[in-house]
Amino acid sequence: MGMNRNGWIEGTEMMGRGALFAFALLALLTADVRADDTPDPMHRVSFQVERSREVTNDWMQAVVGITDEDADSSRLADRINATMTKALATAKRADGVKVKSGGYSTHPVHEKGKLRRWRASQDLILESGDVEAVTKLVGTLQSELQLRSIGFSVSPERRRGIEDELVAEVLAAFRARAEIVRRSLGARSYEIVQISINTQGGAPPRPVRMMAMEMASASQVRAPALEGGSSRIVVHASGTIEFD
Repeated sequence: MGMNRNGWIEGTEMMGRGALFAFALLALLTADVRADDTPDPMHRVSFQVERSREVTNDWMQAVVGITDEDADSSRLADRINATMTKALATAKRADGVKVKSGGYSTHPVHEKGKLRRWRASQDLILESGDVEAVTKLVGTLQSELQLRSIGFSVSPERRRGIEDELVAEVLAAFRARAEIVRRSLGARSYEIVQISINTQGGAPPRPVRMMAMEMASASQVRAPALEGGSSRIVVHASGTIEFD
């Protein structure tokens, strides 16, 4: 049995009204869920605290190297390699000093638009917690190598230990600050919503300004007089608390 035109139109209108009602109900429920998930910023406070410590530097890094020029690039490379091979062998015999190769570069030198010669440079990096051993080795190597730089920092192992201590201190300081804020606002209690801890990364060695020195025999070169100084290690804690 067929449906007349008026009945078909009424059915279609009822289906349309039902779809609109379902859509409106879904939108209302979604809005309620979003409203429940959205934090109330009026009940939250964010702040940051930090703790730091001045620490005597116990790690030394010295960079020595050679820079030379020659019209023949192959001859220049052989001379650089021979010098650095000898220096590396000497450095490896030093007890308690870590030795690694640094940068190596070769580039042409032009004058009046023409290639005149080649310049090459290579470095050697010396690191240790034994300052006396490094300074003595530097004095020995200065007979053939130039002193590029000397720097001081806190050794990686000691830095990690001090950072762990500061993390405990800064978390205690964060809780103490949160309690002060709670009492000041007259709240019953609080919860930590979010907290992050940041430490300053391993600081590069603090450079020590050195006077330029000319090449001399080993007997003429004395180890440099140095003072390691200190570094400041800082730990930050930043976060948000929510009150009842």
